[in-house]
Amino acid sequence: MIEIGENIYLEYIEENELKKAKSKAVSNENNELLIAYPVDVATGRTVILHNDMEVTVEFVGKDEVPYRFTSRIKGKVKDKLQMICLEVPPREKVKRIQRRQYVRTDAVLDVRMQPAAEEEFSTLSYNISAGGIALILADGHSFQSGESLSLIISLSENENIRQIETEAVVRRVFDDPKTGKHKMTLEYTGISASDQQFLLQYCIRRQLNKRRKARME
Repeated sequence: MIEIGENIYLEYIEENELKKAKSKAVSNENNELLIAYPVDVATGRTVILHNDMEVTVEFVGKDEVPYRFTSRIKGKVKDKLQMICLEVPPREKVKRIQRRQYVRTDAVLDVRMQPAAEEEFSTLSYNISAGGIALILADGHSFQSGESLSLIISLSENENIRQIETEAVVRRVFDDPKTGKHKMTLEYTGISASDQQFLLQYCIRRQLNKRRKARME
């Protein structure tokens, strides 16, 4: 199920803090997954994973669907490069990531929208996840639940900009009494697996940074 060379993401607890690391699959045989030494997604530094540590593994399968499973570190393997060995559970223990499991985070992002029968226009998001996005609607624009449209989401992080293009369907349109703004939530219907995985990691990084800042205040 896990392709050699595929990106692998690991979640684990260290010093009572949820951490996330990225690696690549090197070998997947005999219920053992060998991965390159992982690096922290927030700092880019190599992380040390101890034997018998419990980790959650996330990856995108051959069907371009994200999956996850719980595993343990079996040990280190040294060949041409140093690797980490993980247990691979039976297939029934590998779970497809459902939309409700996606991490959601507040984010003000530039979004271009292309409705089917209207000209393209720009707006801002106020919340995003790997499964959908929440937008502020400008005056003069109105949509109905179930309506489909195209989105281009501009993600800016560490001076890098990545544009996510996806089809989406309107799930809810409402007026926010706290802000007086017209808002709308959408669910992605045509996003690529790589873009969805990128969004998932983007949201996790923002959540972790938010927690760090809260502890420092």
